[in-house]
Amino acid sequence: MRRVVLALVMVFVLLIGIGVMGVMMVRRPATAEPVDSPDLTIDVPPGHQYGGPSFGRQLDISPDGNRIVYVGSRHKGNRQLFVHTIGETEPAEIPGAEVGNRDIRDPTFSPDGRYVAYWAQGIIKKTTLDGTTVSVIGNAPSTRGIGWLDSETLVLGNPEGDLLKLSAGKTSALVKSTGSILPHVSPNILPGNKAVLFTLADGPLINARIQVLILETGEERQLFDENAYAPRYLTSGHLVFGRGPTRELMAVRFDLSKLEIVGSAQPVLSVPLSGTGTGGSTDYAVSQTGVVAYTPYHEASINDTLAWFGGIPLTKIHVRLKWFEELNRSLP
Repeated sequence: MRRVVLALVMVFVLLIGIGVMGVMMVRRPATAEPVDSPDLTIDVPPGHQYGGPSFGRQLDISPDGNRIVYVGSRHKGNRQLFVHTIGETEPAEIPGAEVGNRDIRDPTFSPDGRYVAYWAQGIIKKTTLDGTTVSVIGNAPSTRGIGWLDSETLVLGNPEGDLLKLSAGKTSALVKSTGSILPHVSPNILPGNKAVLFTLADGPLINARIQVLILETGEERQLFDENAYAPRYLTSGHLVFGRGPTRELMAVRFDLSKLEIVGSAQPVLSVPLSGTGTGGSTDYAVSQTGVVAYTPYHEASINDTLAWFGGIPLTKIHVRLKWFEELNRSLP
């Protein structure tokens, strides 16, 4: 009799163990931690969701690499901007940037790190990180990326054609372009403010190309003959960009004086990244100090529902603190 009871107890314990393992598997995030793990991981709090409903970049990092600003929402659905200081456990809401359930996108730090510009329902605004100063810069059509040309002038990615300039509350063509009328998106201002990197979007993502626009002449030069998008020039002397359907990050050395690539591009972050749109909008950002922040892509699953109701923190923002050192090792 004792043997029978013991056997039943063992079966019961085994069933409990299987149940616990099942719950753990359900609660596991859809995207596994990459093999080349980042220096640290920031959890978007339970009950919050990362990102907006549609196009555009959803995060940026301050020039000094200390703060990350991103689009998010609490479970009541209000979309707004959050700022997370690296080293702290919780993000802070930026007051005055709440837009209800409407679209908000393309948060972009100013070069001095004091302000964040963003698009919300046809209006470009800028805010301080504590929300004490929120002001309207001007009206603008649906953006695909924002760049700061100077403290008073923004460059806007344009899904309808040439890059746009927003200054003194008015939107106009950045230059009289000599290039294609295809969408010009994901602008990145090069040091010296004389040229702009951007993505030339031509239908499917595989057709996206990176070009550089010379502001004085309006000349556009194509930098790659194959799929490339979401460019960023780094103070390390590299040009980094996305490639392929998984938005893998690539890097190549870049001659700033000649506006030419040097050598061949190499993969530097083999992690599927989140992003939207044919123009290759990709959620990664790099500071002037060599800190990179990014959000890996994940397939929708039951975890999304659990995260929405506060079950688990689903989205993670990955951060590498000394990424320039990795680039220099990859691209001698």
